[in-house]
Amino acid sequence: MAFLAADLHPGLEGFFKEKGLKTATLVQKRVIPEILNRKSVIVLSETGSGKTLSYALPIMSKIKQKEDQGAKNTLKAAPYALIVAPTRELATQIHGVFKGISHHLKVRVRDITGGDTSAKMKSVASAPYEILIATPSRIKSAIQKKELNFNQLQYVIFDEADQLFDMGFKRDLDFMIEYFDKNQTTFGFITATLSTEAEDYILEKFVDVDFTKIASDLSHVPQTRIETYNVKVTSEEKDMVVRMFLEKQAQGRGIIFTNQKNQAEDLFKFLTEKMPKLRTKLLHGDLEIKDREANIKAFIEGKAQVLIATDVAARGIDIQDLVWVLNYGLPKTGIYYLHRCGRVARGGKKGIVYNLVAHHDSKTIKEINEAIMNQRHLALDTIPEDKMKSDKPVPKKKVVKKSPATFRGKAPEPVAPKRNRGIKRR
Repeated sequence: MAFLAADLHPGLEGFFKEKGLKTATLVQKRVIPEILNRKSVIVLSETGSGKTLSYALPIMSKIKQKEDQGAKNTLKAAPYALIVAPTRELATQIHGVFKGISHHLKVRVRDITGGDTSAKMKSVASAPYEILIATPSRIKSAIQKKELNFNQLQYVIFDEADQLFDMGFKRDLDFMIEYFDKNQTTFGFITATLSTEAEDYILEKFVDVDFTKIASDLSHVPQTRIETYNVKVTSEEKDMVVRMFLEKQAQGRGIIFTNQKNQAEDLFKFLTEKMPKLRTKLLHGDLEIKDREANIKAFIEGKAQVLIATDVAARGIDIQDLVWVLNYGLPKTGIYYLHRCGRVARGGKKGIVYNLVAHHDSKTIKEINEAIMNQRHLALDTIPEDKMKSDKPVPKKKVVKKSPATFRGKAPEPVAPKRNRGIKRR
């Protein structure tokens, strides 16, 4: 098989041709054989490295091979594989990947997430299928209502595993784990970052499971794919600077991240009024589900140039042609900074990150820099912490020289980061 010299089902050849896949990524070369051999894995690999296909291909292949041998699943709501995703958006994206494969292998794939109608839930509970993609709260609810059973479960994958802990799903995880037969199940924890606390939890809850830990080979290679520019601002200057950035500097498509829903709403309204020709979409947790789905679909399909989003979009959204990310405000934790930045430089491409840095951000900068130093999967510059603490905000009307890091006009002076090419990734 051209894509990978492994025991994958021959029916996948059509999928590879359709997607133009000729060579497996590094993480796929290491993970696919492990899952084919029913080995449980903990996978740490950079965003955009092909992690979803690294587990989707072997799971679909093994299930189809089982079906070819006459083992057709006829039990209702009793999947062979369960994929756990922290957000509806990520679950929908994973579902799309599996459906693309199932078009060629004819394996049945279903999904249940927050906001699904009762009619859909009843449909999932009353039908046989092989693969289920779901969010933690929906899994717990389905178990409690006896709409789901794990008697045939052979594979469980936790995608964006670290976010499952960040977002407070621990109780849901504790609940569902009790229903897994660890002797017959192959587990996978897939993530770009993994805290010590999360890894300790995994090893404690799955003490009898023999995990193979796989870290991306790229983590050992000096990387220069993401450029970082920091612009000093006051809170009052942010909207003006964003507008100037979009008018003077921005090239290609990107995401503007805000920390709060009201900030996202206000910025969206501001840009809609001031730049009516700019194709802009909005994404945050308080939007109606149909609006969230429509907006992210429009952005993924290239019908919008800018997405203004809270961290609901920071994880797992895979858009290959993104050029830049602008942090309207630095996130409250370093891990979220890493995942925001991980929306660019996917698939080996270069990307740019712009940070609007206020005078009060020094504590946040310290935590972000520690997160950068403690990971090996994104090529990120640290933020020049000391300089940001000591400099006062630049007056709004100060004119600065043109440079790649400026917005070419009347704007706060940008502070070019240290490149730190020699940072040792631990």
